[in-house]
Amino acid sequence: MHTPRKTPGSGRDRGPWWANYEKVAEQAHALGRLPRLSDGVPADIVGWASGQRRATTLTADQKVALAALPGWSERPRADAWEERADELRRFIATEGRAPRIRGALPGESALAHWFSRQRVAEAAGRLTAERARLLGYATRTL
Repeated sequence: MHTPRKTPGSGRDRGPWWANYEKVAEQAHALGRLPRLSDGVPADIVGWASGQRRATTLTADQKVALAALPGWSERPRADAWEERADELRRFIATEGRAPRIRGALPGESALAHWFSRQRVAEAAGRLTAERARLLGYATRTL
């Protein structure tokens, strides 16, 4: 359950940042992750949360509060890419082969398309060294 944040020296009005944080935190704790538009959460709440990753004037207290939100990440796209690479690694370890575009297993086709795009990006030199390393690790048994 979410407990409201207390800032030093404030008992009444903690300012607009904290008011917005409380709205996001309530939704995030109820969902177990950051809210999305598809959850029926108002766009201003969803947008505020994503905007905080670009904020340059956050206090230490605010950074700690954001880090405590379920699903918070400073780098969500990188985290999603790494999770997909790990999903590929697990698929290969379980099935003993790469995923197929016309594969019958749930999610196999989408994973095969993702893997194909990564191989094209790697061949074109568009993958970072770290992503190329992670992709190599995921596919090392092929």
